Amino acid sequence: MKIGAGYIEAASDNLIKFKENIDTKKMQEPSFLMVLTFTESAFQMENGVWVVPIGCLKD
Repeated sequence: MKIGAGYIEAASDNLIKFKENIDTKKMQEPSFLMVLTFTESAFQMENGVWVVPIGCLKD
């Protein structure tokens, strides 16, 4: 979880690096990548990573 909008780009880059290191012969590729934040709105970045505010997880 990243606290604010200033960390989204770095978190997204780290998730993409993580995805590139997955051995897809041993496990499936992730179905999506998501940065959980305290921001106001959810959106999908151009690189495919989802940015989702923690408030969207409440029921």
